[in-house]
Amino acid sequence: MSKIKSIIILVVVAVLVIGLGLLIFPLNGQDSFAIGKSNYDFYWVSKSIKLGLDLEGGMYVVYAMDLEDIDSDQRDSAVDGTIANLEALLFSKGYTEATVTRQGNDKIRVEIPSVDDTASLMALIGEPAELEFRDESGTVLIEGGKHLQDAQPIPYNGSYAISLKFNDEGTTAFASATSANVGKKLAIYINGEEIMAPTVNAAINEGEAVITGNYTQQQASDLAIKLQAGTFAVALTPEENSTISATLGQNALASSLIAGAIGLGIIILLMVLIYRAMGLVAAGALVIYTVIMMYALAIVPWVQLTLPSIAGIILSIGMAVDANVIIFERIKDERLNGGKSIRTSVQIGFKKALSAILDGNITTILGSIVMIIFGATTIKSFGITLLIGIVISMFTALVVTRLLINIALAFNEESDALYGLRRKGVDIEKEVK
Repeated sequence: MSKIKSIIILVVVAVLVIGLGLLIFPLNGQDSFAIGKSNYDFYWVSKSIKLGLDLEGGMYVVYAMDLEDIDSDQRDSAVDGTIANLEALLFSKGYTEATVTRQGNDKIRVEIPSVDDTASLMALIGEPAELEFRDESGTVLIEGGKHLQDAQPIPYNGSYAISLKFNDEGTTAFASATSANVGKKLAIYINGEEIMAPTVNAAINEGEAVITGNYTQQQASDLAIKLQAGTFAVALTPEENSTISATLGQNALASSLIAGAIGLGIIILLMVLIYRAMGLVAAGALVIYTVIMMYALAIVPWVQLTLPSIAGIILSIGMAVDANVIIFERIKDERLNGGKSIRTSVQIGFKKALSAILDGNITTILGSIVMIIFGATTIKSFGITLLIGIVISMFTALVVTRLLINIALAFNEESDALYGLRRKGVDIEKEVK
C-alpha cells in the first residue's frame, strides 16, 4: 500500500469515525435536533438506546387470574404456560427486559421498562380476543385459545393482514375443518364478530392461515397481540398499575459510563506501553468498536441497556482486546524467533492468529445464542449485547486492526522499536529480500 493511498484511507476513516462519534451524545443538551429546514428531527444515538428498569424505571401491572374453570391439578401448569406466553409476547414487541412473575396464588405481576404507552399495551394484553372458525351451520370447529400457536402482522397486497400458525392439535383440527368443508364457507369470528367467510377451495394441512381485511399496520399488530393473548391458558384481568423508579438511582448510567471510559482508557494505555505503534492501532480499533457498538445498541430493536447487558458489552470489549493481543504476540513470535521482516511477520501473524480468534469467539457466540433462546429475560439481555459485541469485536480485530497496521507499515516497516518488537538481548536477523 502506497503512502498516498494510506493517507487517503486514514483520512476517510478518521472523518467517518469522528462524524459518527459526534452524533452519539447530545451536544445541544436536548434529545434531538432539526434536520435542516425539514420537518424531521434526528435523535442523538445515546438517546435512542432503550434503558432497563434498573437504569430508567418503567411501569408495572398486576393481573388477577381466573382459575375457577381450571382443574386444581392443572392450575400450576396453566399459570406457568400463561407466564411463558406473556414473556414471549412482550419479547416479540421489543420489551426484552420485561419480567413476568407469579404473585400469590391468583395474580401475575408484569414489569416493563421504557414503555411509551403502557395503558394501551396493558389493555391489549388484558383483553384477549377470542378466535373461532365456524362452518355454515354455526358449529365451532377451531378455537384460538385451544388451537392457535402464534399470530403476527404481515404485509399483504398493499395493506396488512394477520398470519396465523396453529399448534399440533390445531393443525389437525384445521386440516379436518377445511377437508370437510371444501366448496363451502368457513367463517372466521373474532370476539363473536364475523370478520370474513372465505370459501374453502382445498384442504389445508400446513397449519397456517391468513386473515385479510385491508388492515393498517397498527390495526394488524393490535389484532395479532389480542389473538396471541387469546392463547393464554388463564384469563387475565388488570387490577392495578403504577410507575417504577430506577432501582439503581438517576446517576447509575452516568457512573457506568464513567467507569467504562476509565477502564477503556487504562486498556489503551497498557496496549500502547507494551506494543507501541501496534498498541496505538489497537486503541484506534477499540475506538471504532465503541462507535459501532453505540449505534448497534440504538438500532437493534431487542436491546435494552441494563446491568447484565452492560456486563455483556464489557466482556465483548475484553474479547476484542484479547484478539489484538493474540495477533500481536503472533507477529512478535514470527519477527523474533523466525527472523522474518516486519511486513511478512504481520501477514503470517494474522494468518496464524485467525484460528485461535475464531475458536474463542464462535464458542462464545454459540453460548450467547443459547442464552437468548433458553434464558430468562435478564439472561437474554446479557446474551444479546454479548452477541452483538462479539461480532463487532471480530470485525474490528480482523479487519480494522489489519487495515490500520498496513497503513502504519506504509510509512515505516523497518523499526522494531516503533512496533514494540525489540527484546533486550535478542539480535534479529532480517529476512533477505
